[in-house]
Amino acid sequence: MPKTDCATLVMYAPTREADTSAPLMPKERQSEVDKCKNERTRREKYLVWKLLQKAAEQHFNFNFANLEFTKTENGQWVCPDFYFSLSHTDGAVCVAVSSHPVGVDIEKVREVAKRLYEKVLTEEEMKHLLTLPEDERGGFFIDAWVKKESLFKRDGGSCLMPAKRETIGSAAKVHRVMIGDAPYVIGLSNYENEKYEIIYTEEL
Repeated sequence: MPKTDCATLVMYAPTREADTSAPLMPKERQSEVDKCKNERTRREKYLVWKLLQKAAEQHFNFNFANLEFTKTENGQWVCPDFYFSLSHTDGAVCVAVSSHPVGVDIEKVREVAKRLYEKVLTEEEMKHLLTLPEDERGGFFIDAWVKKESLFKRDGGSCLMPAKRETIGSAAKVHRVMIGDAPYVIGLSNYENEKYEIIYTEEL
């Protein structure tokens, strides 16, 4: 059981320099990290797993070394003792741990090409987007994107297909946070009325 009355804990942190060869548990995760040829991606994959360890130990009081992790056919890491979701982007890593299925996504706020709107948004989302002032449309788009990603991760799908995943009326939540001077958006999908907590940390 969680150490608090919150069923879900979300933690996010800035990326930093890291010795990505320092062993992770399980060794299969370390092997996965080692295979990343892109240095930034390798560091993010390493740090997000370190953040998962911190969140799991803080929220559930687990001994992380005693937990067993496997990968599904869809390539998603899972553990029989709790539910979790991982996300990383330029400059940040984020995890969610929960007693129930959960999905999380973090994205750095940046300008998006308008041609992507129709490729990502559903018909209803496009209708709503077009009612907004021009300077609010980018914010709506990134909110919809992190919601879609978090819903997809929570449900354990094999293919995102964003233009077919409706977020209007969904229970997915959005939180805007700052890491240094940079704005980020966190999307969270857990049970509709579950309590959750979002914590920032630099200790990985």
